[in-house]
Amino acid sequence: MEDSTKQLTPEELHYDAILVDTHNDFVYQMFYRNAKFGKDNPRTQSDLPKFRAGGLDVQVFSDWIPMSKVRNSYSFAVEQIDRLHSLQTDFPDDIEFAKNYDDIMRIVGEGKICGLIGIEGGTAVEGDLDNINRFYDMGVRYIGLTWNNSNSIASSARDEVERGIQGGLTDFGVQVIKRMDEVGMLIDVSHLGEESFWDVIETSKNPIIASHSNVYSINPHYRNLSDEQIKAIAKSGGVIQVSFHETFLGGSTLQKVFDHIDYIKNLVGVDYVGIGSDFDGGINPPSELADVTMYPNLTKKMLEEGYTQDDVRKILGLNFLRVFKQVCG
Repeated sequence: MEDSTKQLTPEELHYDAILVDTHNDFVYQMFYRNAKFGKDNPRTQSDLPKFRAGGLDVQVFSDWIPMSKVRNSYSFAVEQIDRLHSLQTDFPDDIEFAKNYDDIMRIVGEGKICGLIGIEGGTAVEGDLDNINRFYDMGVRYIGLTWNNSNSIASSARDEVERGIQGGLTDFGVQVIKRMDEVGMLIDVSHLGEESFWDVIETSKNPIIASHSNVYSINPHYRNLSDEQIKAIAKSGGVIQVSFHETFLGGSTLQKVFDHIDYIKNLVGVDYVGIGSDFDGGINPPSELADVTMYPNLTKKMLEEGYTQDDVRKILGLNFLRVFKQVCG
């Protein structure tokens, strides 16, 4: 990394900064579209060549549990984790998976893509707290407590709003939060119902993340976070990672992505916002951010809007890395 006081061009800053994306579903594309990590896939928004072109340094791969896999969710999660780890074997010069902050900095310093693993859907825990420890040992560093479907841990945002299912964290869910805190695993509240969200805030002693969420005040969609929720995440020391999905943005322009980032920055400060694109998760992103190769457009946009180089570095990755280091070590 360059001296942070040296003025860089937008392109220089982008490729010098550590760029972290906390939510990407490429592993889903590997399973269901036979996407190849090492080649430029015309039907995917990410792959190794695109990561390189876009200057991405750290990718959290989402281990998604669809509703069709709920009954064997633990084994399906493990199958996806194994597939991700195989990338490290197949492309040893290009990607390595990290388990702690020092790993991340070493891998990035060696010029490799640093992989991290998150689970999207707490159904994968399958009612067994020890599965959290097993996932941790496999390298999982965050769990999104729900996807769109509620489970034995908590009620989801969609179920709370569209189906009227309430309840918040279950008794088992409280134990899940405590176990995640204990092992050093990030709690991801994206997709979580509001009642469940506040239970998490009350229960967890660690900073909270939203791996791919947006601002309700800009676009009142049930998946988005209210001002009070954003403030609570910031108060916990956590971070909100902005998604690129048109449905959540309330539009499909680069300006809309910036608006969500800027709103969070103005509401709680620049230290509490980052990027969680949701690329390859069935999203419709802005044309200026159509895939990973176009990340430099976002860096340029933030600088054009008057953000400092330090602001941009924080949003692109340093904010999440701060939280990761605090919780995961």
